[in-house]
Amino acid sequence: SLDVRFLPIHRPRIGISFRAQALDLVEVRRRRTRLPTVVRLVSRSLPAGMLAPSATAPNMADPAVVAKELQVLLHGVGDRTVAIDLPMACGTPALCHFETFPTAHVEQEALLRWRLRQDEHLMAPDLALRWQAFPGAEPTSTAISILVVAIRQAILDQYHQVCEDANLIPVSMGFSTFHLLNLARSVFPTDDEVYLAHRTTEVLIVLAFRQGGPVRLRVKPTRRTNIDLKTELLQTLQYFAQDDPNRDHDAAYTTPLYLVEEGTSAAVPPKVQDQSEVWTVSEQPGWTVPVVRAQWATAPIVNTVTTPEQPPFGALACVLAA
Repeated sequence: SLDVRFLPIHRPRIGISFRAQALDLVEVRRRRTRLPTVVRLVSRSLPAGMLAPSATAPNMADPAVVAKELQVLLHGVGDRTVAIDLPMACGTPALCHFETFPTAHVEQEALLRWRLRQDEHLMAPDLALRWQAFPGAEPTSTAISILVVAIRQAILDQYHQVCEDANLIPVSMGFSTFHLLNLARSVFPTDDEVYLAHRTTEVLIVLAFRQGGPVRLRVKPTRRTNIDLKTELLQTLQYFAQDDPNRDHDAAYTTPLYLVEEGTSAAVPPKVQDQSEVWTVSEQPGWTVPVVRAQWATAPIVNTVTTPEQPPFGALACVLAA
């Protein structure tokens, strides 16, 4: 195995995403004053069943085989320092709100574990937590919202093992929707209320943001059902609005939605990709949702490579976030 002590650790230029259907790699070149430039983009399709994202069972029947696929993906890449983007379905996401939050990491983790046991009934003894904190918008407030993903240590270890077997140094290993938040923010820097919807092969995740902080989260497994995405999203937005104490139900609203689709669901005909898609949630009072689909062309990058039909937004977002 590698002796990490003597290797040059730097901010990663390479992002790799693990998905059931493929491994994706994005390499960027960073310049201080300009947007990152995408200089390499490689994808490696995986046979069905080789990688099966799950929050409860091992994700790889044989990690050594996945490591071999990873080495093929890395052919010609000299740099071994990488950012890793994990599939959302390998953990359990939750959104927690606190009036106050401790400053010590150990106490933060203990509080989150307690809350996850209470609210999500997560009792597994070997859970590792990854979280992102969003302080309240009011300067004087101590309130905080935490987006957290709980993942079983044994599942996380498989991904670490595969990276080690491929001689990689994963300086960051995080969850896809977290990484995509930054991409969504680059599209809607000023809107008061924004939705982020992330559709993967296994799950649909919808987040509502207000003044830059997450206020609602919905996670719906999609693996077994051929869901109609638009219907599902409109129902979710109505569900969010119903029990929102801050919402004026007589006022008109325009709330943009940033949509990232992965896997087979992403293969939509070009006309659907029209930038000016607007959905109507209700007529009286008017509630409209301008839908912006994630596109390689609108990402905060300079692109020098041929854009694939299904761009690897996870791999891009994790290296930009690292």
